[in-house]
Amino acid sequence: MPECRIVDMTLTWRAVTPADIPAVVSFTNLVGERDGTGAVTTQESTAEMFQAPRFDVSTDTVSAWDGGALLALGSVFARDALVDGRAMVGVEGAVHPDHRGRGVGSELLTRLEERAVTLASERHPGAPLRLRTSGGLPDSSSQQLLEERGFTPDNYFVTMQAQLEDWPDPGVESVAVRPAQSLLDAMRDAHNDAFRDHRNFSPISAEHWAFWGKSSAQRLEQSRVVVEDGRVLAYALTGEHEPGVSHIELVGTRREARGRGLARDVLLGSLRAARDAGYRISELEVDSTNPTGADRLYTSVGFVPVRVISRYVRDLAD
Repeated sequence: MPECRIVDMTLTWRAVTPADIPAVVSFTNLVGERDGTGAVTTQESTAEMFQAPRFDVSTDTVSAWDGGALLALGSVFARDALVDGRAMVGVEGAVHPDHRGRGVGSELLTRLEERAVTLASERHPGAPLRLRTSGGLPDSSSQQLLEERGFTPDNYFVTMQAQLEDWPDPGVESVAVRPAQSLLDAMRDAHNDAFRDHRNFSPISAEHWAFWGKSSAQRLEQSRVVVEDGRVLAYALTGEHEPGVSHIELVGTRREARGRGLARDVLLGSLRAARDAGYRISELEVDSTNPTGADRLYTSVGFVPVRVISRYVRDLAD
């Protein structure tokens, strides 16, 4: 059923501030656990995200409060470059699981969409706009609301995990090595080349890449690269957002080097590094529309699917 209007509830709607970080962390982790999406954060990571390039917490976040209780939270983030001729703005939001079905989600989405339109017009004047957001797990209340508001399914991200204590290491030698900090920019160049044939891709700027490189979640000691003649040909970049879970943020191979098994090399190197460091799990996400058949590769080295998260889009006229 569609969400009903807000009844007998007076909420305070405002942007979040650094003082709200503890509440934001508790809210995010609760929603991730209750909804089964795997979303998790820490105070340190949240504080860092508040400082992300070209992201203004005072204008690009929306929250709803009932007294001191955080009931809804959302944000918008615009891509630096056009995607297929459109401004792409990510719209993310959630309502506390105990306060759904009262119209709060609909109001949150309205406010986020309004900011997304303004942000897109500032960054990419005159360009048509595509909104993109997570629909959560199959048959979630998020999917229902999004479809009522004109969003349609675009693709799906499959989370895959390897339980490292029982991981069957194939034992084959890998040429992948741990990257030095000095290779970070070369890894960005490799990533932008590797993903330029993927749907919804836009190049990651040097500014955003450098921001990620300074993140407290970064784990270069578990990341791996294959380098030839000073060029990064393949890479697996790893972070830690949940204790004991090694999260492979990005993995790819330059187009010119595909077919040589280099992605397998960097994955095996990262899995071994995480296992040897005492991590419980290695995980990653794969886009259902990935043109390289990456899911088969991940399965071959020991990853198994654990959840599927939908992505929805809505195109707005010029």
